[in-house]
Amino acid sequence: MFASASPVGLRSVVRAGRLRRRHALPFPGRILVDAGDPVTLGQIWARGRVRTGITVVDLPRLLRVEVAEARRLVAVTLGATVDEGTLLAGTAGRVRTGRQWLAPSRGMLAEVSPKTAVAVFVQDVLEVALHCRLAGRVADVEPGAAIVVEGPGVAVAAALGAGGRALGTLHVVEAGERPRDDAGVPPGAVLMTPDPIRPDWVRRAVEVRAAAVIAPSGDDEALSLLALAPALAGMTPPSGAPAAPPLPIVLTEGAGHVRMPLALQGVFRAAAGQMVAVTGTRKPGESEVVLPAGPAERAVERAREDGIPVRVTAGLETGEEGVLEATASEGSRAASGAPAVCVRVRRLEGGELVVPLRNLEALA
Repeated sequence: MFASASPVGLRSVVRAGRLRRRHALPFPGRILVDAGDPVTLGQIWARGRVRTGITVVDLPRLLRVEVAEARRLVAVTLGATVDEGTLLAGTAGRVRTGRQWLAPSRGMLAEVSPKTAVAVFVQDVLEVALHCRLAGRVADVEPGAAIVVEGPGVAVAAALGAGGRALGTLHVVEAGERPRDDAGVPPGAVLMTPDPIRPDWVRRAVEVRAAAVIAPSGDDEALSLLALAPALAGMTPPSGAPAAPPLPIVLTEGAGHVRMPLALQGVFRAAAGQMVAVTGTRKPGESEVVLPAGPAERAVERAREDGIPVRVTAGLETGEEGVLEATASEGSRAASGAPAVCVRVRRLEGGELVVPLRNLEALA
């Protein structure tokens, strides 16, 4: 979660204002921007080449010859792209004999060891572009490794996530509804729902070609079926479950059956129709949604006009939403009886709560 800038020291799931994001190269590539350059959300900042699969073959054993002879029987140029079925090494003649090695797919013969004649075949190399997740200015460039971008925006931390990164126009799917391509959902949209996630809902999101999904929570079965379970200690996916989600998914509340808090919904709804960046990773603390500055920032400001909107994260009142009003008396005690700094919270549904400060989380 983000560190809070509020005077009461609350943890916060939203940070609005000046953001700083490091964009790392996950593979060898060429950085296309320089320090000081202005960048926009979605702008390509680097390009690289990714190998999609590697096959290693012991040529002497396969061809039943000595190392020197195996190297002499290589039939293609190293690094040259060839089609599936091309003779890579062996003797010409009848196909599918034991003295031939054919390309298993489109790709290239990348290497043949001079000492052992062990060969490495690489499936087709893909050109990949990396996009900026934040609009602003390039503050720093680490040659061959990363860039750092600084700029205005709104970042929402997620409790769970997986599936990688995505960019797309934010589209709100209302409670109780499913993604529908006849309801104005553009291909490549990032879908947000205030409801707990379900596998059939995600399957529908894939069918309408969504780029990513933002939801509040999911039960154990849903998390397992969507390959989010490894993010939870002690949980393993069922047999036959995918190794990764079918698209990037972030959950703002985490495991369970919890709806998205109203204040958080307001921030997302204000950004509907705008380009947003989603990062879903199993590494704790790194899953988030970055919204552009503007309407989302104003939504945060409006949410704070009557006080800081908060949610109770522990204790008997877990899940309750309200507005932080004031610090309670110094003699306040937690439910366990231990002394604690407590605050008064005005519940959205009416009434007040006195809650230990450490059990609260700011929502905007």
